[in-house]
Amino acid sequence: MTHKTTGLISGVALACALGTAASAQEHRFSMAIIAGENSVYYEDLARPFADLVAQMTDGRVQIDILTAGTVGSVLRLHEAVQDGLVDMAQTTPIFLGTADPVDAIVASFPTGLGVDSYLPWLYFGGGEELWREHRRERMGLEALVTGLGPTELFAHSNTPVRNAEDLQGLRFRALGNWAAILSEFYGVSPTVVAGSEIYGMLERGGLDLAEFSTPNENLKVGFHEVARYIVYPGFHAPAWAFETVMLPETWDSLPADIQAQMELAAELVTYRSLSRMIVDDLDAMAAYEGMGNEIIRLDDAFIEDAREKSREWARREAENASSGDYDLPKRLVDSVFSFQDHWQAHSYYLVTDTVSRR
Repeated sequence: MTHKTTGLISGVALACALGTAASAQEHRFSMAIIAGENSVYYEDLARPFADLVAQMTDGRVQIDILTAGTVGSVLRLHEAVQDGLVDMAQTTPIFLGTADPVDAIVASFPTGLGVDSYLPWLYFGGGEELWREHRRERMGLEALVTGLGPTELFAHSNTPVRNAEDLQGLRFRALGNWAAILSEFYGVSPTVVAGSEIYGMLERGGLDLAEFSTPNENLKVGFHEVARYIVYPGFHAPAWAFETVMLPETWDSLPADIQAQMELAAELVTYRSLSRMIVDDLDAMAAYEGMGNEIIRLDDAFIEDAREKSREWARREAENASSGDYDLPKRLVDSVFSFQDHWQAHSYYLVTDTVSRR
């Protein structure tokens, strides 16, 4: 075989390989996210989801990630998908506010489902079905749950906080359902500021305390440098989930096998994200313990009182939002609270390694 013939065969082989690779990618989507590449939301949620989708579909689906600031406000990514500005968005229902109680309860709720009970409820207690039903019927979106985060810190604070009385008159950075509950039941006027502003406001005294995210994510930002006290447990966000939304016509246009593969990728990244973030948070807590900050545990009486008031708020809001044939808010509240009660009443046989620290 001549050198020329060998080169021709090699060229044909390369062309065939390139043609196969090109034909393998059948669907390409842009996906906006709420943060940059150095955040947990990119490293543990967005990038793993995009990679798993490509892997499970053998490259037939590619997702291009657009970091914060690329597609307008990170608080309005659901709307960006509805308006056709981006194919997909990975975001949190918390940013939708409390006007619809489903959005205020389904992904995270004060004293609600925790890191042990949320996944069982989501996949085997009817949670995912309710979530996707709501997105389709009320927002004209298809949703996949694509991430679960562990308990946040209650606050980084410039003053010690152990109970409801300690919160009186303080400037507390809080969002969503927790902000509404603080305002109604605890005499707090929540201060709503962007995450990027928290450090400076704690340092200057513009905030007395602030909730933001998990121990590891807060450590990256450095709130412990400007606030002496670290307060836990973050019962305002016992566990929190993210979703990836798209238009129904985008989802419906996909072959059934790709839909199944993307659903499996979503479930896998949700399981993995929780475990990975917990491991990182354990290291963060160990780091905090050596930095000279005072770590404070909230009183049990305050946590129990918050549970009663949070449920009262949720049931009332769900009742007000349900009307006629639309009873999904009430069904969701009943589902979450009944599952949590069932879990707490009968999970005592489980062995856990969690130790309560005082």
